[in-house]
Amino acid sequence: MQDENGKADELPNDITIPGDLNFSARGFADEDYAKNAMYKFHSILSVISQSIDLTNLDGVTVAFDYDEALAELDRGYETTYKLTATKGVAIGVAMAPTVIRDGMIKTHLVLNANYALSILEEPGEESEYFGQSLHLVAHECAHVEVTAAFDKSFPKFLLQKSHSNILDNMRWQVILATWDEYAVCRISGSIGYDPADGYLETLGQVLDDTTSQCHEMIKAYRIHGDVGQIAAEVYGKLGDLLKYSSYFLGAVAAQETPETHPAALTEGAEFGWFAPFYERLIEAQQALWSEFGKWENLDTFEAIGDILEDMAESIGVEASRESDDLINFNIPYRRDSMPDSPLSNPLMRALLDK
Repeated sequence: MQDENGKADELPNDITIPGDLNFSARGFADEDYAKNAMYKFHSILSVISQSIDLTNLDGVTVAFDYDEALAELDRGYETTYKLTATKGVAIGVAMAPTVIRDGMIKTHLVLNANYALSILEEPGEESEYFGQSLHLVAHECAHVEVTAAFDKSFPKFLLQKSHSNILDNMRWQVILATWDEYAVCRISGSIGYDPADGYLETLGQVLDDTTSQCHEMIKAYRIHGDVGQIAAEVYGKLGDLLKYSSYFLGAVAAQETPETHPAALTEGAEFGWFAPFYERLIEAQQALWSEFGKWENLDTFEAIGDILEDMAESIGVEASRESDDLINFNIPYRRDSMPDSPLSNPLMRALLDK
């Protein structure tokens, strides 16, 4: 990065930001403002890189047209999957997609300018949004370090490993997302504002809706009969619950006195069902964290996939391996996931009550 006079900055020896890092400013109305903003972003990332390893940072895109920037990002490999912002119980305003550059796994940051630019406020003039923007950027930076650590331990896995069956594919989508967010939140939790309360609120909302939504999906399956669809829907919904749990658990783990079982969570109506899986998730994440970057195999990661499978079975989607390539899914008849019309039959009710 160069200063306003075109001279290269002299950076501290302990920074990890790449010297040839590319910045892209999209949708800025004023070119001079955009250049100045990117210059300041570089300075801030340089400071962050003294505590978060940004060696494998590919580049940074700051965009007012955030959705378009995600869709148009060159990920360095052929894929039909289009990146889209999270919309629902949580709204995504930044992302750290994994890309391939010259055969190497790297991470590119895409930031929604409407939320990220508060980080550029002058010292002493910070608004209430400064801490949120700082944490937002630090959180995405932490993805760079977490992704690089996994890739170093297990090369040719990210974006390149193909699974021979739908079950392993679903498991690993959840495993990677769940572990990533736990580790990222634990690394960035002390930078900027503390997001734990917000994550707890989101987790509570997701937990309240998970079982009822899964049961409705199974009811719909009784009509459409597509096993692949119901498996993907239920595993996706349960994966979201594990992911949002991991956001919260990672954030509180970064606190001086972590509280993983606040009353706002444990007193919820659905926590009784979730409690044993939640305890196992805490143990699995702590085990992974204790070996960060030194993992010898994928067994500890697979423990998260086992939790996911057991959750699905408890909901009513049972998976069994017939072979490496063939997975059998059984959707047993249960009262809470049967359409209303069959339940009007006394014989059916009697069978379900057994």
